[in-house]
Amino acid sequence: MVNSITIWLSCFCAGAISAVFWRELPSTQSMAVMLASLVVTSSIILFYQNHGSIAGQAVMEVLLCLAINGLFVGVLWVASLGHFYYAWQLPQHKIQQDVTIVGRVISGGCVSDDLLNGQDYHQYTVAIQSVDGQSTREFLNPPFFKALLFAGLKFKVRLSHSHYRAENHGVTSHSFTFRRSDDESLPKKAKASCLHDGDVFTAVAKLKPAYGVANPVGFSRQQYLVSQFIYATGYIKALHIERTFHKHSHRNELADWLSFLSLTHHSWWSALLLGNKTHFTQNDWILLQRTGTGHLFSISGMHLSIVAGVCLLVFVPFIFILVQIFELLRTLRRFASLQVVGFYAYKTQHKGCLFGLKNTGLRVWVLVCVIAVCYLYALLSGMALPVVRALLLLTLGCLLTIFKVAWRSVNIGLAMLALCLLLFPFSVLNASFYLSIGAVICIWFFINTLSIQREPWYFAIIKLQLALTVIMMPLTTIWFGNVSVVSLVANLLALPVITLLLPICLISLLISYYFSTFFVGNFAVEVLKWSDYLFGYLLSLLAFLSDLDLSAFTLFIDTSSALCFLGAIILFCLPYWRFKRLCIVLLSLPLGTSLIQWLPPNDEIWALHVLDAGQASAITVTKGDRAIIIDSGAQFRGIAMTATQHLFPLLENLKVKHVDHVIHTHSDNDHAGGLSTVMAHPIAGNATFYSPTFGCERDTMFDWQGLTISFLWPLKGNDQDNNAMSCVVRIAAQSGSVLIPGDIEKESEYALITKELAGGTSALNADILIAPHHGSKTSSTDIFIKHVAPKAVIYTQGYENRWKFPALNVVERYKQHNVQQYLTSSEGYTLVTFRKGSFEVNTLRGDLKKRWYLKGKPPRHL
Repeated sequence: MVNSITIWLSCFCAGAISAVFWRELPSTQSMAVMLASLVVTSSIILFYQNHGSIAGQAVMEVLLCLAINGLFVGVLWVASLGHFYYAWQLPQHKIQQDVTIVGRVISGGCVSDDLLNGQDYHQYTVAIQSVDGQSTREFLNPPFFKALLFAGLKFKVRLSHSHYRAENHGVTSHSFTFRRSDDESLPKKAKASCLHDGDVFTAVAKLKPAYGVANPVGFSRQQYLVSQFIYATGYIKALHIERTFHKHSHRNELADWLSFLSLTHHSWWSALLLGNKTHFTQNDWILLQRTGTGHLFSISGMHLSIVAGVCLLVFVPFIFILVQIFELLRTLRRFASLQVVGFYAYKTQHKGCLFGLKNTGLRVWVLVCVIAVCYLYALLSGMALPVVRALLLLTLGCLLTIFKVAWRSVNIGLAMLALCLLLFPFSVLNASFYLSIGAVICIWFFINTLSIQREPWYFAIIKLQLALTVIMMPLTTIWFGNVSVVSLVANLLALPVITLLLPICLISLLISYYFSTFFVGNFAVEVLKWSDYLFGYLLSLLAFLSDLDLSAFTLFIDTSSALCFLGAIILFCLPYWRFKRLCIVLLSLPLGTSLIQWLPPNDEIWALHVLDAGQASAITVTKGDRAIIIDSGAQFRGIAMTATQHLFPLLENLKVKHVDHVIHTHSDNDHAGGLSTVMAHPIAGNATFYSPTFGCERDTMFDWQGLTISFLWPLKGNDQDNNAMSCVVRIAAQSGSVLIPGDIEKESEYALITKELAGGTSALNADILIAPHHGSKTSSTDIFIKHVAPKAVIYTQGYENRWKFPALNVVERYKQHNVQQYLTSSEGYTLVTFRKGSFEVNTLRGDLKKRWYLKGKPPRHL
């Protein structure tokens, strides 16, 4: 029986987790075959179970059926929800249109109104109930999916806002940001507080399907949105104040109280005690990343376990004393009403019950109280998914203990993992699943294999932290491409401090709030201030470790190689057997082959990398360990996301050591927004910069790594930096050529062709063309396409961009010339590799990383 449970749960988890690697969701035909196999295997299992004893050969058949059954159940569970996700989508006629929505804030709501000063951007996860009066349940297609709807499934969207109009009973609208309702600087009719978790509101918004850029490195927004079951994104244009019902929970009141205390490190306490990380600065995030301590300040299972441990220490003696008092009172009452002989007979008769109350009853009451307190703590922390997941696992463990179910630790772990996959199936697409579940499994694994519990506590902590650091390194490398060298030291220093301060400061915060007028409340405030003072030393120490030159480094390793190396580490910790060393070597080989990338690259190959930068342009050309950057994407709210999160991490992944030339075709934000980021990056320290008014002029040509770089436009003496005078760059070699014309339009195209004809040259010809002006109808004229004669054209444009690039007539024009067309909005990152006499085009969504949760969406206007 135990082996059957282990096999079934293991295969169920394997089947569900395999969804991470599916290129497409299983078709309805394949799902029908799996469903039929489930019926067959279930029938075989039931048949043998009903016949009692099973022969040895039959045992193997049953175990095989159990494995197949569990695997198919896991696959079908995630696949069915995946089909359901894509069936419940925003109608086409609602996309990018002004719609009136009624929704309820699920998460991301303001925690404290006082902290909104200066904050001009906010994001919410909202469960939309209706759009233009139409229930979101009507969005399901086909309709039979409606039968699957229940309270747990909501049409969730991600909404943002900066400035918007507040509409109130036809009164003239006012433009403002979310501010406190008692702010006298705003008109009476325009006052509104920020939206909190649980608030129900009506607003005018623009929505579009959940989507994001697709690049080989960096954060995948689309994958994150799918993992959260978010169906659409958008922004609020106008909020109907009179139909906004605020729900200010105790968490909001505690946040206001915490801000009122004016602690020096308020943002850190807000994250640690209330789970609010919205006030972290960019430097704070860098510090956490470089020291590997981000998990300490993001409320998760570790914090819940600390709270549970403190509850056990407090409740066991407290409840034991209460039980003793209760038994004493009941005994005295019986003694007063019964004769002495009768009392002794009663005591003898109920002796087992008394002891059962003292032992079994005590344990039940303690565990129930622990679950209740942990549930309240989860509410206080905002019910983040890692906390909810840990709470469920804690509840399962406590229930097994209460009902005296004797499971092996392996089965308990598998049941907890299966429960997570059953309740949060898409969490397998999120890093927190692997980091939290992986950490729990690692702790259990090392306690059982290294016998850490037999060591002195201080030595056990060091040994366990060292083991966790080593074994979790492949997982953090897979998800973040970053390795913290000082994480071991930082965690050994910070973990005891956080473990000590968390319960003390949490209790002090609650006492100071609920008993603020009493002495104990004032004492709790002083405890918080002293803790804040001591906490400053910890942050100073972490800052010191973060500032070390070798505190962290970037390391990009293939996922399969990292997983194999993780398996090698686990095998290394297991007891010795005959082929152990051979298995470790074989599992380490993929990592060794991936590290070969550190050797000098093949200089015979050069590549064009067109990043998916949304409605912007970011391109790089690499050969060997050197690169040229041509445009660096846009900048929003002072941050060049494409340059910082995608462009330079890609170059680091490609082992590029030097950026020799940086060309910005013109100064518009969508092309040169990352200029300051590029100039500040170390590998571009010696780069030569070009723009239409500096260095980029016709007849300028130079050799770079065996490639010929030619500037074809603008003319010499140009002093304008605009679309018409965009820098036109041609890169050529014997293996192929590329033309990058920036945002030139038809007038510049005609002038460029005229110059080429007058000079008797054919420098415009290219194998790969970056579409002028992102595919605008004012460019890509027929004569220009004829002179370039490209084999493929790449449009750098964003999904559902307001200009509807590329224009339909432009797409038709290229189609008439038999040019292969690629759109970064639907294909994602596009790689063109040039070898001797040939080139190859690969796209991320098409073949480099084709996944069902990264499905491309073609423009609707085409």
